Amino acid sequence: MVTRRTLLTTVPALAASLGVVAPAAAAPGRLGAPAPTAYVGGRVVPRAAVRQWEARRVRVAAQRLSNHLPTALLADLDALLRRPARDTSTLDRDRELLAAVKLEMGAARLRRLLAPDLALSTPAGRVAARLGTWAVSRAAVVAPWGSAQGFADWFTARGTVGDERALLVACPDHYLIRDLRPGLQEVVEVTGGAVLAARFVIDYADHAGLPVAEDPLLPVRLAGWARAEGGDRIGGVRHQLRDEPGGGFRAELAVAFPAALPRWMITEHRWHLACEFSGWATAYGATLGGGAVGGTP
Repeated sequence: MVTRRTLLTTVPALAASLGVVAPAAAAPGRLGAPAPTAYVGGRVVPRAAVRQWEARRVRVAAQRLSNHLPTALLADLDALLRRPARDTSTLDRDRELLAAVKLEMGAARLRRLLAPDLALSTPAGRVAARLGTWAVSRAAVVAPWGSAQGFADWFTARGTVGDERALLVACPDHYLIRDLRPGLQEVVEVTGGAVLAARFVIDYADHAGLPVAEDPLLPVRLAGWARAEGGDRIGGVRHQLRDEPGGGFRAELAVAFPAALPRWMITEHRWHLACEFSGWATAYGATLGGGAVGGTP
C-alpha cells in the first residue's frame, strides 16, 4: 500500500503538491566528456559516490520540506549511519525539482519551516564555539575547464545578481543562500552530519585570523568568518584555488567548525563540500561554451 508518507518521500510528488512546474532539463553533455573530480580525505572519490551521497540527501530534504520533521530526522540518521544505496537515475531531475520547490516556497515559508531547527542549532553553535578552538573539514575539487579566478568571479556574481537557484541547486542541504549586501552572504543549510539546519552569515571581507592558513600556491581565495545572529563567530571558510598546468582549476576547500562538535560532523561535511563545489564548477563550466562540459553536476 502506498501511503501519503511514502508519496512525500519523492521529490516529484512534493513538487506536484506545491504546483511546481519542472524546470527545463539541462542539455546533456557529450558521451565521455569530462566532469569535476572530487577528493575526500585526500583521495579521489568516484563521481558515482558523490551522486549517491547527494541522492540520499535529496530524500532527506524532500521529507523536511514536506513538514515531516520526525520522518526527516529518521531519514537523516539512516543516510548518515546506514548509507543505503539509492537509485540515481532520476537525480538530475530531482535536483532541479528540489531547488524549484525551495524557490516556490520562498524565504519566509522556509524560515517558518526551519524555525525549530534554528531555535536549537543557533545557541548550540554559540556554546560549541565559546572555547575558540577549531577543527577543519577539507575536500578538493578539480575541474578541467575555466580558471580559478573565473570560477571565483562566477561564484561571487551569483549573489550579486541574485541567482539563488544556482546557489541552491548545487546541494540538497541548501535552503537559503543570498547576499544581504555585496560580500555578506546569508546561509541556511544543514552542514554535513549536523541533522538540524543552521543559519549563519559569512563576511567575505572579514578573514583575519581564520584557523586555515593561506597557501601561497593557491592565490585565489574565498574566505570569511561565519557568524550567528548577534555576531558570534561560529565557524569560517577559506577556499583556495589555482589554475592547473594542463588547464582548468583546482579548489582546495576548508571549513572551520568549533572543535567541540562531534567528529563525524567534520568528516561528513567533506561530502557536502564535494557535492556543492562539483555542482558549482559544472554550472560555471556550462557558461564557457564550446561544449567542454559534459555529464551532469
